[in-house]
Parts: sequence; C-alpha cells; structure tokens
Amino acid sequence: MRFETIPDGIRVLAPAKVNLYLEVGPLLTSGEYKGYHEIDSIFQSITLFDELELRWEPRGEIVLEEEGIREAEKNLVFRAAERLASSPIARGRTGLGARLRLCKRIPEGAGLGGGSSDAAAALLGLNVLWGLGATPAELAPLALELGSDVPFFLVGGTARCQGRGERVTDWSEAFDRYDPLHYVLAYPRRKAPTRLVYEALDAQRGPEFALTAPSPLDSMPPASVREHLGYGSVFFNRFEAVVLAAYPEVERLHAELLREPFLKVLMSGSGSTVFGVCRTAQAAEEIASRLRARVQADVFVAATLRK
Repeated sequence: MRFETIPDGIRVLAPAKVNLYLEVGPLLTSGEYKGYHEIDSIFQSITLFDELELRWEPRGEIVLEEEGIREAEKNLVFRAAERLASSPIARGRTGLGARLRLCKRIPEGAGLGGGSSDAAAALLGLNVLWGLGATPAELAPLALELGSDVPFFLVGGTARCQGRGERVTDWSEAFDRYDPLHYVLAYPRRKAPTRLVYEALDAQRGPEFALTAPSPLDSMPPASVREHLGYGSVFFNRFEAVVLAAYPEVERLHAELLREPFLKVLMSGSGSTVFGVCRTAQAAEEIASRLRARVQADVFVAATLRK
C-alpha cells in the first residue's frame, strides 16, 4: 500500500497482485474452514493500482462514492469500513464516519485481487484516519472475514500464503534484493467467477482427491525461489488448465501471449487475466504494444512492487 496526504484525509494506492505459484488443496469437509479450500501460493503486489480516498464524515456516517455500484453495502470497501467501526478495535468509540471515494483501475473478477486490495486499503486507511492504532496482525481477523486474499494485502510485497489465506509469510526481503520482474497483463473482458472455477476443479479431481506430494516451496528458501523464477521455473497455477478449457476467450488470449518472447506465461488467481513475465520494462512495453494491436483484451504493463 502507498499512502498520500490529501486535504482533510488520506489517499491509499491499493495494488493489484499476481500469483506466481498457486496450488489448491481439496475441498475441506470439516473443521473451522469447512466448505473452503486450502491454498499454497506466492502472491506478489504489482504496480497497477486502485485509488481510495478517505475523509472524515462529521455526521458519523460511512458513505462510499464509486461509479457503477448500485448497492454500496455489497462492496468490500463499504463492508470493511462498517466492520472496523463496529469491531473491538474501535474500542466502543461512536461517531466514526468516513466519506470514501474509490477510483477503479484494476479489472474486477480478473484474478488480480482488486476487491481484496481495496478492502485492505479501507482497513489500513481508516485505522490511520480514525487514530485506532491497530497493527496489521490485529486487523488480520477482520481481513479474513472479508475474503481469503485480504490478509495478504495488509502485508503486501511478496509473500507465501497458505491455509485459507490467513497464513501469510513475508518473503519481500529476499525477493527485493533482485531486480523487479516486469509483467504484461491481458484481461479478456470476461470474468471467471471464483466459485465456478473451484467447482469445476473439484468436479475434475473427484471427491477422493488429496494432495500427497510435498510442496516444492517447502524445500526452497525464498531467495532460491526468486532465483528460479528468474529462469522461468517454479511458476504454476492449478486453476489454469480448468479455466482454459472452460473459457475459449482466455484460451485464445493465452495462446496469443505464448507467441511472444516471454520468460513465462501464466494465469493469475482463478482468472481470467493472463500475464507474461519479462526481465526488463522495455521488453514489456514493446510486447504490450504488439498485443494491443491484435488481441481483444485490456492490456496493462506493471512490475514487482517492492515494500
């Protein structure tokens, strides 16, 4: 997250993310997270941002302004603000109001974590605006209630995320010693609903599926993982084959990216964004220019966001 002071408030730059590695466990049928899947993933914040402005609302109300939202209560930013104001972190204070203005640049339903990042930006920004003094660790339970990806965005940078998403191990120190990776992201203007993608994966694997092999990340220190990524290895997404089979637009876009000299081409999250990895910003810009001329997609250029 990046914070800027504005008149009467704060502006938070909420970054997108890509998944450099994503393994998905079986559907949990018991325990605290029944109905969810465990994941093992490398999340990395990138330099593509939504902007969230937060100002005091003297009437003690929470007001969200964003084009295209019909019911603000369904927006994660609004929900995050309400949850924080009524949580024990607020220590019973009343009249905690805010006027929130969200400017979206990260495509929605694209596997880039835009909504989750916005929610984390609201928690972190309001924590400052309201003077609550909570640590990211204290905000984490609220973040997990809002979504499995939200705890990562409280930390940002590069991290290994496990469990339902609540176990976040910061790998930024090791990764930030290396040159940033550069990304060309292509969004096919078609959402791949997360729930449907998980259901398709479960149907493909069957009810008896279990992960038996240890994660390759367990035997590699973070610096070694980053070094291997620089050679195009380690990259993986369990959802990719499922989404490419179900969504022809994503499959065609993936094929177009494979025509370019990327280090690696991969899908982010549960889709539908496909991205290519470059070693330099110049290479990323040149490839993005070619892709914009021939694909039906929104094409963005971004890079590793260091902490």
